[in-house]
Amino acid sequence: MTTHTQVRTRIAPSPTGKMHIGTARTALFNYLFARHHNGVFLVRIEDTDKERSTAENTDFIKDAFNWLSLEPDEDYTQQSHNQEAHIAAAHKLLNEGKAYKDGDAIRFTIPAGSTTWTDLIQGEITVQHTQLEDFVLLRSDGTPTYHLGVVADDAAQQITHVIRGDDHINNTPKQILLYQALGYTVPAFAHVPLIHGPDGAKLSKRHGAASVQEYRDAGYLADALSHYLMMLSWLPGDHNTPITLDVAAQQFNLKDVKKGPASFDAAKLESINNLYLRELDNAALITALVPFYPTTITGTIHQRLSTGLSDLKSRAKTLPELATAAAFYADEAPFTFDEKSQAAIEQGQPILRALTSALATSEWTRDALDNCLATFVESQEIKFKHLGMPLRAALTGHAGGPSVVGIMLALGKQETLSRLELVK
Repeated sequence: MTTHTQVRTRIAPSPTGKMHIGTARTALFNYLFARHHNGVFLVRIEDTDKERSTAENTDFIKDAFNWLSLEPDEDYTQQSHNQEAHIAAAHKLLNEGKAYKDGDAIRFTIPAGSTTWTDLIQGEITVQHTQLEDFVLLRSDGTPTYHLGVVADDAAQQITHVIRGDDHINNTPKQILLYQALGYTVPAFAHVPLIHGPDGAKLSKRHGAASVQEYRDAGYLADALSHYLMMLSWLPGDHNTPITLDVAAQQFNLKDVKKGPASFDAAKLESINNLYLRELDNAALITALVPFYPTTITGTIHQRLSTGLSDLKSRAKTLPELATAAAFYADEAPFTFDEKSQAAIEQGQPILRALTSALATSEWTRDALDNCLATFVESQEIKFKHLGMPLRAALTGHAGGPSVVGIMLALGKQETLSRLELVK
């Protein structure tokens, strides 16, 4: 175990593609653990794969962390910048007889015995060294390998807790041996179970969206995605209550992380996103809608959405879905009606003509409009549905949608009467 006093965690993604949501969840757990212990959360870009690592992918990683509000407490670092220290560590082991030349490469000597560590999630794990092979520290071209780079960098950054996916468990005994051989303090290890698709296989693109940006571009809120990722293997209590990162950090405990793999459920993510859409105030929601809305959100449209989104956001699962549902606040009448809406308007024209006159003298508050419509339905001796469908179609271009009173309040009196005049 570590002897450092301040908790220091890190996430070390490889810039070989966009950031997978599994990496995002591991980063989230590192962040929560550091915050819980008033520690430090770091991000180190492991760019030792020169052929696949690109500056563009590094930018994707930073963009993902920024969107998720998981910015590191210190500057981003890159493993390739520490190559001289890695090479020096390899030659130190060579000079001390703990490594040997293998052609132009340097290979670490696995000693006899076994390695045991108490994983903070998986429990005690023992690996016999007969199961391990001597592994390369420096390749024949003189470049460091992953094992050497990660150990040297974790030691240099004084990482106290290595929290990572359980696909790294097989790497851990080799790295513990390296820490010990180099005289470094061995950090604590915690291996988080992987995220699987519905078929039980490791989550990948064939299961749908896999990267953080894909979910952002599909209209999911960052807080909702974080909430769902916390649910996968952790998050005690009521999963249907929104939670901030600060509150989650107060509650986070590695002992509560489940040992088994988590199963990704797209429908559940949609449900959580709907929860956060409903909870978001309309001003913030309008800002989030900007990339998805069919037109520029001008002052008039902004005013309509400020009121109208309240009746719409409870139904939407994603931002594009909400933007589509709210598009009629920007549309210019007269509308092109579908067959159902056209039929409703034609059948309801006498009702709409009479209603227009009644609305013209009504006050424009929810109570006043509710009373106006109730009185009108009673005076016409009709059921509300005979009024609601043609009225909604006239105001929105669609037969279905939110409450007509909510629509009229959002459109305002002038626009409501103007739209009715076009179809009566």
